[in-house]
Amino acid sequence: MSAPFSAWLESKAATPGLLGLGVYAPGKDPLVRTCASDVPQAALENAWRCVAETIPVLQLNEFPTAGFRFVFGQAFVHCERRPDGTCVGICAPRDSSVFSADELERLLAEFHAL
Repeated sequence: MSAPFSAWLESKAATPGLLGLGVYAPGKDPLVRTCASDVPQAALENAWRCVAETIPVLQLNEFPTAGFRFVFGQAFVHCERRPDGTCVGICAPRDSSVFSADELERLLAEFHAL
């Protein structure tokens, strides 16, 4: 994975409320960064691998994959793909007082600008 994506992940690690980030590009090793002490790196890597494997299945079944979200009890993983196929996964709490929609949009805009 390219240095700009790696540097971006590291620079976002201290974002308030963020639980973790992942970037996947077809044919390349994914980059995954936990951002919370209670989210183990290995668990986030496994979750991100599952998300990355889901993308071709969604495409095969003609679901839109430009943006999609997995919602859990207390957290969500929001995923967006760029036209070049690179995908970001942003794991954050569902509580908007902890992690706002504005912060999500800011991170997505930065990802698309890389």
